Amino acid sequence: MKKAERSLIKDTAFHIGNCGGFPFGGKQPQGIEKITILSPGTTFPNGAECAILLTFDVEGNYGNGTGDTELEISNYRRICQKLSERNIPATFNVIGKMVEDYGGTFLEWMLECGSEIASHGYIHDMNKRYGGNNIYAGQYGLKENMEQVRDGVNAIEKQFPGTVNGIRMPYAHFNEYTYDAIEKMELKWASNTGIDDFINQNNGFGNGPFKIKMGNKTYSTLEIPFDTQTFDWAIWLADKTANHTFVEAVEIFCNKHYINLKRTPANAVKIWEQRILDSIENKTIFTLLCHPINLTVKSALWEDPVSEFLLPVIDLLGLLAAEKKIWVCTCMEMAEFYKS
Repeated sequence: MKKAERSLIKDTAFHIGNCGGFPFGGKQPQGIEKITILSPGTTFPNGAECAILLTFDVEGNYGNGTGDTELEISNYRRICQKLSERNIPATFNVIGKMVEDYGGTFLEWMLECGSEIASHGYIHDMNKRYGGNNIYAGQYGLKENMEQVRDGVNAIEKQFPGTVNGIRMPYAHFNEYTYDAIEKMELKWASNTGIDDFINQNNGFGNGPFKIKMGNKTYSTLEIPFDTQTFDWAIWLADKTANHTFVEAVEIFCNKHYINLKRTPANAVKIWEQRILDSIENKTIFTLLCHPINLTVKSALWEDPVSEFLLPVIDLLGLLAAEKKIWVCTCMEMAEFYKS
């Protein structure tokens, strides 16, 4: 039975500190300034003028998603095989507690196919660890943020030392204490700000990576904005009543591009393809977001979302990369390119 869905954007203002917040739903974290943005038209290592990052939030049932965690884990074998076949990498942001509970075999598949393993924090909802009703990182101070960042990294590195270079916080919710913890752990990149180009263009951070300034402090960690609107959950799973903002963003996108919106995994391929084509046309960078737990949800409207949605997208990315129309890279590869 599908669990009751809560709104992702309700009561998400940061509670502690002077900066931060939540990038989804057209909201803008407060007190943020972009420094030294990687501009459109950059030529990337394979000669392409467009870069695409395929990222996965590996979180099972620890977060807002609904599905079968064991099926999600077994699906990674197919996903990684397809990545290998197409010779493209991805970035897998993994919940630390999930690794402790289920072991690290599925992480081996990710590394073997040339992909990156990053952290998605230790636990998805921080109230599961600290009690009360505060779910998000920005509702906590340095101690709790430090534990969330450090323990998430260590859960992975106990099995695969020296693996983790970056992090995406659960719900991409943060404050300056979050970034203090990220910097103290010497992580090279973070991906917690949203593009928001359809919900509210004025609140977006754009597509290009940048150094993030919060208040008076500029952090050394590279910030990589990601798609907060046309990702898997928003396209075919989000409840239109509880999370109408996300569904409306997909509708706006489809109307603009004359895409007949059917809220299924198969139709999501058309939406992601258009996102990629827009990025090629604009000679920019785009970070796609997928939650593999959503690829396990059963419905009369579809059969297997991995086959109907994700594998065709990987095929498309592989084809475009082979034609040097795009550079498909991991977040760490982008951080290294930015630094160079």
